[in-house]
Amino acid sequence: MNIHMIVSITLLILAVGVFAIILARFIRIPYTLLLVVLGFFLSLFTVAFGIDTGVRASNFQDLMLFILLPVLIFEAAFSLNSKLLFKYLPNVLTLATLGLIISTLVIAVFLYFGIAHPGFPFIAALLTGVVISATDPVAVVGQLKALKAPDDLNVLIEGESLFNDATAIVLFSIILSIALGQSEPDLTSAIITFSKVFFGGIIVGSVFGYIAALLVKIIDTSVPHMVVITLFLAYGTFYIAEHLFHVSGIVAVMFAALLFKKSAQDQLKDVHTGLHNIWESLGFIANIFVFVLLGLVVSLNMFTQMWLAIILAIVGAFIARVIAVYCSVWLNQVIVGQPINRKYPPIMIWGGLRGAVTIALVLSLPTELPYWWTIQSIGFGIVLFTLIVQATTTPLLVKKLNI
Repeated sequence: MNIHMIVSITLLILAVGVFAIILARFIRIPYTLLLVVLGFFLSLFTVAFGIDTGVRASNFQDLMLFILLPVLIFEAAFSLNSKLLFKYLPNVLTLATLGLIISTLVIAVFLYFGIAHPGFPFIAALLTGVVISATDPVAVVGQLKALKAPDDLNVLIEGESLFNDATAIVLFSIILSIALGQSEPDLTSAIITFSKVFFGGIIVGSVFGYIAALLVKIIDTSVPHMVVITLFLAYGTFYIAEHLFHVSGIVAVMFAALLFKKSAQDQLKDVHTGLHNIWESLGFIANIFVFVLLGLVVSLNMFTQMWLAIILAIVGAFIARVIAVYCSVWLNQVIVGQPINRKYPPIMIWGGLRGAVTIALVLSLPTELPYWWTIQSIGFGIVLFTLIVQATTTPLLVKKLNI
């Protein structure tokens, strides 16, 4: 796309975001769902009038991974309540590691035997399991804050999503390399690869976060200066981690934000509110692009051709989520972690929406995989189901449980 096309599409997406803000005053549904619906109708309009927006699944995937995700991950990590996060860190890590693996395996077994087709092998079921196990709390956390839900519930849901996204991306890359025949299905090598990519991301992110914290100690910490530094930190950390060290850019960005916030807390005291507001705005804009673009690339053929697979995935994902959450909660109670309110697990299960990372992963599937269209359709179907059904009913569940 040339620069005029890029500017036109940017203005169009922002216009949809403005229109959704206006509609949200009259229609009581999650803002993110409004964006998807408007994006879908926009795609129908452009097709009907022969307008080519230039938006393709391929360039959308690059936009998601290299432009939007670093902003979303950095903003989420930077805005988390650090004290509560470290208090509930064992719970969050259990959900994001053991819970993710359990969810992936349960979904894979359910889909493999449910679809029962030679064109959908178990490795395809594993890929599907990991992409639809990555949670996105955007809609739910906003609703919980509006309902004045407890901060620890917010941290559990948002913290799990943050770490869950990182582990899902790393696990996805390992399973994908096996599916493509680039590596052998060996458990030991998979664990080594996962450890290298994940913990390598932690090291790179922590180093850059600490360097950025040292930098702000020797310069004027005004809000504009801090915005420039943190933007460079988010994008620079992601790019260097991915392209120079070949470790997880998402993990690196997450830990860069967490360590920067902790190490530079004295310098951030006077500018924290202004900086937080700007990053919240950047995250809001990034989410507008994510969900409008999702509406633009969704195809009706996905649901007419793959409706049975999508229904099976929805049922399997719910069963897997129940097992993963309650297994993790039980493990935290008997081994390590904080005991949590017994009313929280139902919210954590039903509030486990799918979003940006699921979309990015299914769009990164190589078309040489014969089952890529099936996985992509399931991924889009799950995202839409969680936005349409789960996101809209979570506030009712919160009220019913009297949280």
